[in-house]
Amino acid sequence: MTLFLLGVNHRTAALEHREALALSSVEVLGILERLARRGVLRESLVLSTCNRTEIYAVAAEITAAEHEVRQAVQQLRGRDLLEPGPHRYLRSGSAVASHLLRVACGLDSMVLGDVQILGQVKDAYALARQAGTAGVLLDRLLETALHAGKRARAETAIGAGHVSMSSSAVAAAANTVGLQGRRVLVVGAGETARLAARHAAEHDPAVIMIANRTVEHAEAVARDVRGQAMPLDRLIDALRAADVVFSATSAPGTIISGDMVRQAMATRPDRPLLVLDLAVPRDVDAAAADVAGVTLRTLDTIRAAVDHTLSTRSAEVPQVEAIVGEESERFGGWTRSLAATPTLVALREHFERIRNEELDRVLRHASDEERQRAERLTRVLVNRLLHVPMLRLKETDPASTDGQLRLQAARDLFALGVSLDGRRHDA
Repeated sequence: MTLFLLGVNHRTAALEHREALALSSVEVLGILERLARRGVLRESLVLSTCNRTEIYAVAAEITAAEHEVRQAVQQLRGRDLLEPGPHRYLRSGSAVASHLLRVACGLDSMVLGDVQILGQVKDAYALARQAGTAGVLLDRLLETALHAGKRARAETAIGAGHVSMSSSAVAAAANTVGLQGRRVLVVGAGETARLAARHAAEHDPAVIMIANRTVEHAEAVARDVRGQAMPLDRLIDALRAADVVFSATSAPGTIISGDMVRQAMATRPDRPLLVLDLAVPRDVDAAAADVAGVTLRTLDTIRAAVDHTLSTRSAEVPQVEAIVGEESERFGGWTRSLAATPTLVALREHFERIRNEELDRVLRHASDEERQRAERLTRVLVNRLLHVPMLRLKETDPASTDGQLRLQAARDLFALGVSLDGRRHDA
């Protein structure tokens, strides 16, 4: 049995291709159940996010495993989205473990150090366990990957700071004036505005107002954050009420003029206003910064904070790669010991059989107390004698020539009568 991975991600496939392969939780469970029912794969797991869809499996033969995975996806989507080509990648053996560990640590994300990917890996593992398709190898691999991801975040700054314009703008507002108990105005209802509203909602503001030209779109965002929707023609009223403004529309020109801000501030001279303009072209007239009590931050200042965060994260990459290396080696050591298990079990049984035969022969007429004493003594002796040989065999890589020779030597020396695949034969 060997590990197998077939997938696509943001580095290899276009957005349209990734969208076609994006799988819901229900679809993931359906594919896992189909793969389990077919019986070609011993274990399987699917990791599907907006930036990747990857199928991990344990199988005896790579070609058959690839065919089975492609057939499962084709049956679901109606076309072979994982056919050979530059849009996909196929890995096996130790390369699968290294890949998943890098994913869990945020090294393979579209945004370096992505803080969401660890939770997504955890969710994928939960679905595999729910479907009953995560066995011994995938259990250990996923536990190792999750441990590596937690280490990366605890021991390095790979996930520090904010790397989206929306989250960085909200963080800047929170650090400057605080958002808890504040009245927040979000102008726009597109992706950037929606994310700004969501991030702001996490800081427990008194209210979030969503102003947009199309009120229905504003209402959709407002429902998401339990806010209030309003049309753009009420913008001056909203500016009068707001403490913090995030503006992110797709308008071709400014929608918040200096005069609008001046009118709004005339009724609230003792309350400052922080305005963060996230739009290109700009939503807010530069003249707004000249109004007393108004602080205006543009996209350039916010982008500088994002660039600084990415620079900080990039500096952590070598340390995270070291963590990946350590955890990959630990997993590799475990898989090597697993592959040597038939020989280890046979060696232990061989010594136990001799121990029991000798106890029966020598202590035929001994008392129960003498028998128990001898049992304890001989068990300790066997454990001591086997300790180093068992360690050496666990360290063996059965896939290497040296590993094959070492395992074969152990079987020959002790006449174990067990082959590499674990099947017994007469010694």
